[in-house]
Amino acid sequence: MDAYSILEIVRNIVYSGVLLIALVYSCLILLISRFRHQNNMFILNLCVNTMTTCIYFIIYFYAIYYDMPQSMCILFNYAFNIASIQIPFAFVAFTVHRFCVIVYHTKALFKTKQWVVICILTQWIAQFVISLPFVFEYYDDCTSNTVWMGFYTLITAVILPSSINMILNICIFIHVRKSSLRVHPRRLNTITNGINHQQSRISRRDISLLKQMIFTFTMFIIGWTPALVINTVDVMIFVNFDVQMASVYLSVICLLAVIINLFIYNHEIRRYLFDSIRRCFHC
Repeated sequence: MDAYSILEIVRNIVYSGVLLIALVYSCLILLISRFRHQNNMFILNLCVNTMTTCIYFIIYFYAIYYDMPQSMCILFNYAFNIASIQIPFAFVAFTVHRFCVIVYHTKALFKTKQWVVICILTQWIAQFVISLPFVFEYYDDCTSNTVWMGFYTLITAVILPSSINMILNICIFIHVRKSSLRVHPRRLNTITNGINHQQSRISRRDISLLKQMIFTFTMFIIGWTPALVINTVDVMIFVNFDVQMASVYLSVICLLAVIINLFIYNHEIRRYLFDSIRRCFHC
């Protein structure tokens, strides 16, 4: 067995590890009712997107060695773009949700389960629609790529979601800053006015969660971007195979780091899982 085969096995083991962690995370949220609140439903959505991405790329690195008919190549490349964009789009769905909940806190709709469903469903529809141009492309073989396809995936997987996230997060922090400035003078008038709405609207937990998701999204983009850039550049100029593989492994490792980070940050689920494991050993 050569070094490349060993690296392929290691890569698929890491993908399988990410898949397993995301599956366990998803089951905990789905099966235990107290974990099924709004924020965890978006984490569940992120886990589902992560699992489908892992499944696709595990299949992808085996399927590229086989000849497929044109219809399968179309489906194969269509699924490639979906797998590339669905995790960053899941982060965008969460950011849109938090933006509406924090900035438009007086609107009852944004506090309902229906709004969570709308955000998540819109994200899934968007990623399927945005990837449609790949359906109308002709492929000489399933591994062939064109410059526009590479740029399109790079834009939709990195530039577009990063821009939306950045704009919405800036708006959120501007709103939070203005709200905190309004709170201080109102405290002086609390006795006479009897009202201080802003103080209870934005909790430290909200801001902490938002910062954590920004950090996680940034970590994902840092890991995902080199592979997509090389996927695009390789069409125009030759890129050393070792460099290509290094970018792939960086994306896999960052994906593992993202899912572990989300688990570590979720104190409620982490505590429940560790307590359950401890009880099992004591038995």
